[in-house]
Amino acid sequence: MVATRNHPKDFEPSATEPPTKPSPSKRAPRTSTATTTATATTATYRNITPSIPAAPPRSPPTMRSTVGPSLTRTPLSSSWSHTPSNLTLFWLAISLPLVIWDTGYVLLRPYSMPGGALHSPLWVPYELYGRVDHVYGWKSYDAHNGWTAAQGAFNAVETAAYLWYLYLVYTYGRQDKRQGRGAPRREKMGWLEGLAQSRTVEGRVATWAVLVGYSTAWLTFSKTVLYWLNEAFSGFDNIGHNDIMSLIFLWIIPNGAWLIFPVYMMYVFGQEILQGLESAAGGGRKIR
Repeated sequence: MVATRNHPKDFEPSATEPPTKPSPSKRAPRTSTATTTATATTATYRNITPSIPAAPPRSPPTMRSTVGPSLTRTPLSSSWSHTPSNLTLFWLAISLPLVIWDTGYVLLRPYSMPGGALHSPLWVPYELYGRVDHVYGWKSYDAHNGWTAAQGAFNAVETAAYLWYLYLVYTYGRQDKRQGRGAPRREKMGWLEGLAQSRTVEGRVATWAVLVGYSTAWLTFSKTVLYWLNEAFSGFDNIGHNDIMSLIFLWIIPNGAWLIFPVYMMYVFGQEILQGLESAAGGGRKIR
């Protein structure tokens, strides 16, 4: 029997016995591995992401000018102007005293009528006109027709608005020798070429002036149309007794002037309003 204790030398491994393998090391937890990988990836991306330059500041909005072949761009804040011709101002200088005269006669009846204390000398011509148009005569007054006084009240409002318009134009405007908007060509006006010149108002005052002028011209036109329609729908009750020549020269022509010139003013001022709106919308620059 072979003794195995206290053997002086270790046994040699057998040729058939497999060699001893070292024990495997312990794996790290999955969460730890994933965190480390994500951190490394993020750091890598931060290091390789290129910096993006800041966008350059935008220039203020501009609009395209229709003047000149180069189509240069001008700021939207360019000044806008109102340029009534001297023809418009001349019409107001004639019509306003007549309207004030007419309004005074209507609102002071019966004292301003024939036989009244205020009739002479200021309203003497209304003795004739009251026979041509019974709206201004005793027939309408005795019938308590309210139309005459109603249109007289509108005359007062219209006159106050026109005076405000003229105040804006003459206080803040300047006389200009260039062609006035809507006026006939100066070379065709002869000795009246001064009526083709203009008076220019600029900026915010110009917007108020053109708005007041257009609105008041519309009031004058619509009131006069209503005056004519009142006769037409009443069978010409107040003017039908006149002969044709008296009707033309004493009623149609005088009253027709308050249709023609307000239409002219509405057209000219309306064009300026449209140009101002187009400029504000970026559609173009006002051309004087």
